[in-house]
Amino acid sequence: MQEFLTTLLTAVITAAIPIITTFAVKLIKNVADNTEANADSVTVQTYIAEISSAITAAVSVTSQTYVDALKSSGSFTKEAQAEALQKSLTACIAALSPAVQNFIKDVYGDITEYLTTKIEAEVRAQKLAVSSTTE
Repeated sequence: MQEFLTTLLTAVITAAIPIITTFAVKLIKNVADNTEANADSVTVQTYIAEISSAITAAVSVTSQTYVDALKSSGSFTKEAQAEALQKSLTACIAALSPAVQNFIKDVYGDITEYLTTKIEAEVRAQKLAVSSTTE
C-alpha cells in the first residue's frame, strides 16, 4: 500500500511540476511586463512634463525680453513675430534634454514642427490668460 501511495505521489508531482513551472514563468513575465509598462509610462509622463515646462518658460522669457519691448514701442511686426517664434523655439530646444529631444523625434517626427505648434498654442494660452485677468 505504501509503495502504491509513493508511486501515486511521484506521478502527481511529476505531472504538476511542468504546470507549476509554466504558471510561475507566466506570472514572472506578467510582473515584468507590468513593471516595464509602468516604467515606460512614468518616463513618458516625465518627458511630457519637461516639454511642457520648456515651452512655457521659453514663451514667457521671449515675451518678457523681446515681445513686450517691441509692443510698447509699436514695432511688433509680422517679421518680429516670426523672430519671437524662432527665439522661443531655440530657447525651448536648448532647455530640453537629449533624451526628450530623441523622444520627440521618435514619436512625433520633426522636432521643429512639433515644438512650433506647441509654442504657438502656448502663446495663445498666455495671451488669453493675460486678457482675462485685465478684463
